[in-house]
Amino acid sequence: MNLTQEQLKIVKEMAYRLISPELIAINLEVDVYDFKMTLEADGPIRNAFFSGYLQQLIETRDALIKSAHNGSNPAQLELLKFIRDLNRQMKYG
Repeated sequence: MNLTQEQLKIVKEMAYRLISPELIAINLEVDVYDFKMTLEADGPIRNAFFSGYLQQLIETRDALIKSAHNGSNPAQLELLKFIRDLNRQMKYG
């Protein structure tokens, strides 16, 4: 599946806004199954999707960390969950 640069920009923007792959495909008027399969293979569509998604994830985690540092107990608990999950994934954690 090939998308134009404009379509890749739309993919990134929609992923940033946490829109599901199915709805992104519908918005682009491409086959939903083909689009979802393309997200599983390395390439520009996958890169655009995960670039937008990760940008949102980073911003959200930054806000969570800031809230935790400012004393928010729910944010501190959520942050500890992230730390435990990361420690499980790393062999030195």
